[in-house]
Amino acid sequence: MSELPAAQQLALENWAGNAIKAGWLPNDAAESLQDAVVASPSHLFETSNRPLVVGLFGGTGVGKSTLLNRFAGEAIARASAERPTSRDITVYVHRSISVDKLPDNFPMHKMRTALHSNAELKHVMFIDMPDFDSVETANRELVDTWLPHLDVVLYVVSPDRYRDDQGWRLLLEHVTQHAWLFVMNHWDRGDPRQLEDFRAQLAAAGLHDPVLFHTDSSSQPNKDADQFNALHTFIQNAADHSIISSLEELGVVARLKSLRDLSEPWLTQLGSESTFKTLAKQWDSHWDSHGNLIKDSQAFKFKQYAENFTEPGGFWFKRLRGEMAQSKETPPADTLVDEALLARLDNGVADFIHQQAQTLNLPSAAIKQRVAEPYALARRDIATTLSTQVEKSLALPGNAFHRWVHKLLGFLTIILPLASMAWIGYRVVNAFVEGGSNPAAYLGSSFTINAALLVALAWGLPAFLQAKTRPSQVQAALRGLNLGLDAALLQIKNANTQALTDLAQQSSQLSAEYSELWQNIAGANSDNLPDPVRRMLADEVSGSVQRALDVRANTHNSTDKAPVS
Repeated sequence: MSELPAAQQLALENWAGNAIKAGWLPNDAAESLQDAVVASPSHLFETSNRPLVVGLFGGTGVGKSTLLNRFAGEAIARASAERPTSRDITVYVHRSISVDKLPDNFPMHKMRTALHSNAELKHVMFIDMPDFDSVETANRELVDTWLPHLDVVLYVVSPDRYRDDQGWRLLLEHVTQHAWLFVMNHWDRGDPRQLEDFRAQLAAAGLHDPVLFHTDSSSQPNKDADQFNALHTFIQNAADHSIISSLEELGVVARLKSLRDLSEPWLTQLGSESTFKTLAKQWDSHWDSHGNLIKDSQAFKFKQYAENFTEPGGFWFKRLRGEMAQSKETPPADTLVDEALLARLDNGVADFIHQQAQTLNLPSAAIKQRVAEPYALARRDIATTLSTQVEKSLALPGNAFHRWVHKLLGFLTIILPLASMAWIGYRVVNAFVEGGSNPAAYLGSSFTINAALLVALAWGLPAFLQAKTRPSQVQAALRGLNLGLDAALLQIKNANTQALTDLAQQSSQLSAEYSELWQNIAGANSDNLPDPVRRMLADEVSGSVQRALDVRANTHNSTDKAPVS
């Protein structure tokens, strides 16, 4: 189980890598996981039957090295009389215990090992930590290196140093990741009000009933002021294998929670189902409005382009020559897709992404990445769409009724003259037959004139009306351009709508994958621990850090009046 935090950290880094690649998270998002504590005390040993790892933690001059010497019954740690601050690590461990899995980053040259044969402390490994309040940054680095490998932090203070800010902030930072024992050393110089004030601070940090001893480290300890024997017995009892296993499990869960606390804010950047519904609605509204602006801006250019399809020359002159109406040479429709039009399209999409990213608190990089390819494809096809629609419109100018009337009149320009000529022919033949017996039946010049006028009228009237009803090529071209632009704008709209749908699906998938990472990870239960051991564990209290700092500030005046040495 001790390997679970490291495996979970790697899984979260992989998940974050995918989210970063898709634009949901900033490039440095996964770096925050490097601050998480994933190591545990069991990483120091090959066997699972390991000792309880207790680290003595405190500031300069509180007497933690002297306290370790009392546990050992001999001078194994150099006390403050010999050195003003502790600059190295002293490990006090039974000879039967092999500490053979020290991490590579451990500064071995700063570690002293003292072996003993004391059976009472066979299952306890003491580590005398450097003074955390030293001006040397190396001391704090040593503390940070060793802290993850502790089961119990034995926090040693003194009546005049229990309010040390550096140590207190370090406690708050790690309060849920370890079991905690507290010793107010030099109690022969202390005051009960200081002890109660210290208890209040610990309660505010989540340790509502802390295990707190007071000891007298003078050369001749005052029995009434010294609880060292009770402390010694407590640690011996806590070194039970079942308790060590439970503390290990609780430590693993605390480390997993730390990973979750670091990574859960990422989910807020993935949005929600309602967010993406709003995003889709806003896109439809935005693009419809922006599309109207683009059509207005292109109206004059389209009109100029359509005028290229005006028929040159006079209609009657061309008809007399028997020529088909020819439009003058026109430029291809894709010449209308200039940089100005493309810039308006690009700006419309970019403005939408920027506005919605700010309004809906979504990462713009994720939206851009998902929209980029479908938008580029739709944008590329604008010229083709315009040309296709213009060609279709020119092939079928006007509406269906208009074209039917025009075709009917064209038919009449043939039928009516033929009918007129048939009738005239009939009259001519009939007059020739009757002229054999009746000379007055012959037709005169008046008939010739009237016949010619009839044929001309039979052809000219429908031909004139056909010319007047001819669908305008200019209007057809203009209609084709407008239809083409509408189709192009619709293609972009649909492409981005689908892209936003895919974006919502990607967000949902990432959220589901994140949940799966935690699905089979359960919390640990401290109910099987003895009550004194449970008291060493901090409650999960929201805002405990700030509250603990407030308590220290509010009680400052009262403790100023307490006697200190």
